Amino acid sequence: MSNHTPTPWTVIGSRTVVSDRWIHLRADDCRDDRGHEIAPYYVLEPADWISVLAITTDGDAVIVEEYRHGAGVVALGTIGGAVEEGESALAAARRELREETGYAAGELIDLGATWANFGNHSNRVHHFLATGCVPTGERSLDDSEAIAVHLMPLEAAGPQLEQSYHLLTWYLARDVLARRGRA
Repeated sequence: MSNHTPTPWTVIGSRTVVSDRWIHLRADDCRDDRGHEIAPYYVLEPADWISVLAITTDGDAVIVEEYRHGAGVVALGTIGGAVEEGESALAAARRELREETGYAAGELIDLGATWANFGNHSNRVHHFLATGCVPTGERSLDDSEAIAVHLMPLEAAGPQLEQSYHLLTWYLARDVLARRGRA
């Protein structure tokens, strides 16, 4: 067993591999503190993401179902999306809730942020709980989105969430709701 204390690598070179509206990928040439070269090391640089577990005034979870091309599956999930440039995570959560579901929240609670995948992503996922949600109007989906909205009991929702950070949002939200005596 090694007791070598990890330290950040030194980046000795970096180049953009691809950059468009969907992805920004860079390749770093790195050196660790023992002189080992790690090159290329690929890093995805997406915008920060939000994940919102929405709860209606009746206590049901608002869950979305959509096709996820990376895995090639249609899956249930929390409301989510990218934080746009110049937008706060809170504003993105409010916007994505309205756009994807047509609902608005009575209260939006910041549950904290986690790294999306700190092995090779530079972004964070901002988790939110939206309570007192009510339908307020039309959804505004992107051209590439086909989203079905489902209402289900909160406890039934969690076991159906297969994306890791969606499930984490559910756990964090349950803790807040339990402290408030609502779970």
